Amino acid sequence: MGLWDSIGFGRKDAGDDAPATRSSAPAPRAAGASCAPHIDAGACRACGTCIDECPEGVFALGRHDKGARVARPGDCVASCDRCATHCPEKGITFPGR
Repeated sequence: MGLWDSIGFGRKDAGDDAPATRSSAPAPRAAGASCAPHIDAGACRACGTCIDECPEGVFALGRHDKGARVARPGDCVASCDRCATHCPEKGITFPGR
């Protein structure tokens, strides 16, 4: 057991005894990039709220443009809009929905 394992950031093996925190049924994913969120670059102030609110890890902060970006659009859940409802600048939309 390493340092990361002792503080809870270690790799999870298939035989891990930790209780599952999500239901066993997979959540419905967005059908494609058309259902993925879109960030208005002019409105984004890189506050990180979308990153904090997204349960699927769809967003990341860009290193060069210093704003949020959609890093994993295929991981977006079609029925979720937590990022858009919590964005203080209302800069996240779902054009395909």
